[in-house]
Amino acid sequence: MTTQDRQLSDLLKAGIEQARLGYFEAAIAQFSQAIAIDQACAKAFYNRGCAHRDLGRHGAAIDDFSAALRLEPHFTNAYINRGSVYRLVGQLGQALGDLDRAIELQPASVKAYGNRGRIKLDLEDYGGAIADFSVVLAEQPKFAKILLWRGLAHLKQGAHAALAEPRREAYQAAIVDFSRLLQSQPHHAEAYNYRAVAYFQLRNTYQATLDINRALDCQVDYAEAYINRGMLRHELGDFQGAIDDYTTVLELNPALQDRSYNQTLVGLALDSPDATLSEDTPLNLRFRLADLYDSRGLLRAQVGDMEGAIADYTLALRFNPHSGRILANRGRVFSRQEDYAAAIADFDLALDINDSDALAYCDRGYALYFLDEWAMALDDFNRAIEISATLAEAYIGRGHTNIRLGNNAALAMDDFRKALELSWDSRKPERSRPL
Repeated sequence: MTTQDRQLSDLLKAGIEQARLGYFEAAIAQFSQAIAIDQACAKAFYNRGCAHRDLGRHGAAIDDFSAALRLEPHFTNAYINRGSVYRLVGQLGQALGDLDRAIELQPASVKAYGNRGRIKLDLEDYGGAIADFSVVLAEQPKFAKILLWRGLAHLKQGAHAALAEPRREAYQAAIVDFSRLLQSQPHHAEAYNYRAVAYFQLRNTYQATLDINRALDCQVDYAEAYINRGMLRHELGDFQGAIDDYTTVLELNPALQDRSYNQTLVGLALDSPDATLSEDTPLNLRFRLADLYDSRGLLRAQVGDMEGAIADYTLALRFNPHSGRILANRGRVFSRQEDYAAAIADFDLALDINDSDALAYCDRGYALYFLDEWAMALDDFNRAIEISATLAEAYIGRGHTNIRLGNNAALAMDDFRKALELSWDSRKPERSRPL
């Protein structure tokens, strides 16, 4: 070993030790010295990138990981770590590309699958996220964070399922994951909170109440649990209890104080949401504020509070203006208010974002139908069925539209029969109104 090689090795070892002890600035200084000695040292760039990441310097971390990959294109951990940082800065496409490449290079990398699953969760690819997390859990069945994330993926999958049975199965799978996590960590507040949500969706309000109270016993300042308990109390008719819970959320979060409070109904009306919450706070783990307002908007619609639902969806869109799901949800409420022009405007935006959303096409078809735009409605119902052949409400809409257009009545009867075969769950109030 030459003197330069020895010096380089010593600097790398010293930097890694400093980083292990949490002295990231000192570690960066050591790695920078190593780079000055050998600008082709991929390990020095990689380790300096890790230190920058740990200090929250995302741009510098990405630059260093990229430099390491230019020097060593098969550096799997550099892809994994750069992908993770891309996720933190919201560049999800680049993040997914890096993790795909890491898995190509190292197909057995549990770390890569875990990180890719987390990115897919953000991308709302819940089936893909569940598959990746399952790879990790096959190797490490008690990995608490992965159990939590897979449970959340199941929970979100259930919320978006069009038919009753897939919804029920998804919520039950979520409960299994959260329960497994709680076996090893019986004071895990988030697991209780999200299991409560799953129980609530299965209409088991007794167990949901037990779990949400346990979440708050484990973490008395858990803002999201207060929000969810407020939603639960609202559903059960305990309006004052719900008001108390939402007031507690304001008291716990000074950053959320810039809101006007509406005493006439449970909830918060946001005046100027200038800041988003950090990625790692419990309130923003998966059910970010946009998701929470979206969820409460759905609940308000279920109990007939259409104005409150629109207000919540509008607040959700201030936090996440590019969510096709939330736009479509608000469009459905506008439709139920017979404000079909506003509904169509929301469905148009939602479909610009995601042109494979069968339910949005279906619901826009209903809005067009009620405006007597039957030809356009028929196009939307056809497109919905093309994307999802099991969407019963699209067959109902198409059948009635064909009747309005004077088309062959047999076509309409075929559609009505198909809808009956699919056993449409007409109880879900966020669906299009029956014709």
